[in-house]
Amino acid sequence: MKIIQPLIKIAVVGVIFFSGFYLGHQIALSPSDGQPAASVSSAEIILTLRIDNGQGEIRNFGDLTQTTEATVFDLLQAVSAVAANNFSFTYKDYGAGMGAFITGIDGRANDPLGGQYWQYWVNGQYSKIGASNYHLKSGDLVEWKYLKGQIN
Repeated sequence: MKIIQPLIKIAVVGVIFFSGFYLGHQIALSPSDGQPAASVSSAEIILTLRIDNGQGEIRNFGDLTQTTEATVFDLLQAVSAVAANNFSFTYKDYGAGMGAFITGIDGRANDPLGGQYWQYWVNGQYSKIGASNYHLKSGDLVEWKYLKGQIN
């Protein structure tokens, strides 16, 4: 009997420990709004990307599917990841606060001496935040243009 009581105590402590671990794990994986993780929608959005290289060549990439958390930067990455698109871009990442700065698209780099830079618009509105910080919505049209000066 003296041996069984400690074993029961160990078993009860083990059940409590593993229950706490399991519940804590479930809470940690839940979104911040308190909803269970299983109810989070992995909805997708449909987007269009247009690239104007400033020399009369405009490339369109339509019906692009991304997750609801996608940024303009994510969209560029997705398009460049598809070999058939024959699309590339370069960037410099300044970290979480400032994010990624696009330095070139399709071999055409920003030209600080000439004052020409890649700039982007979403649904016709010039963006004043970095591409990695702008979250997109379904139906958005993202346009990158190579222009002289900053357009406001």
